[in-house]
Amino acid sequence: MDGVLNALAQRLALTLRWRPEWRVAAVVAATWIALAAGLGTHASHTGTHHAALAPIAGLPGWSLMVVAMMVPVTLPAIRHVGMSSMRSRRQRAMAIYTIVYVGVWVLFGITALGTEHLVRVHLGISHTLLLAAVLAVAGAWQLTRAKRRALFACGRTVPLPPLGRRADAGCTRYAVLQGWRCVKSCWAIMLVMVVVGHSSLVWMLALTALVVAEELTVSGRRLTRPAAGALGVAAVAVALGL
Repeated sequence: MDGVLNALAQRLALTLRWRPEWRVAAVVAATWIALAAGLGTHASHTGTHHAALAPIAGLPGWSLMVVAMMVPVTLPAIRHVGMSSMRSRRQRAMAIYTIVYVGVWVLFGITALGTEHLVRVHLGISHTLLLAAVLAVAGAWQLTRAKRRALFACGRTVPLPPLGRRADAGCTRYAVLQGWRCVKSCWAIMLVMVVVGHSSLVWMLALTALVVAEELTVSGRRLTRPAAGALGVAAVAVALGL
């Protein structure tokens, strides 16, 4: 029995050694648990009515949602960063990449949350109409050439210096590159979450499944048209109050 346990422990240790991104994956799992438990469920729709402060009020919840939904997409890139770095600085390199990648999405979130607040509060557009509109936009974006280009660029990697400040700068540049590519691919889907709010786990699970399938699997990249149709149907259903 001890021999079996030792063998399993050695196998697990070897697997984790070749999967250095497992710690980030664990953070993602913990974030999902936190969201399911209701942490940070104060959506941007509540609280301040000042347009300049609304994005700030919604940022904690938005940041949690980004970690839960978008960091899984970039786990292969995090693994590339880890495996391209010296073992002594592997965790530092992956941390730099992850923080900068999430930061790109936070910058997008500030703009998106502020725009949503202005449209909803100052233009008087109802939540239902706004949700139907962003679902329609997301469906249309699925059919564009820009979406396909961004989607098929998801596997690109870059050489990374192994040591020193050049290594940190390389991780930062790679994170910005990947973050911007992901924003170009998924901005419309994430706009849906801006309107829905991060407390809706059903929407989060459905859209995360779509994004992960599209970004990380070959067969998932064939889902752009069916997903466009599903988003269009959802837009009509929301508009009709179904």
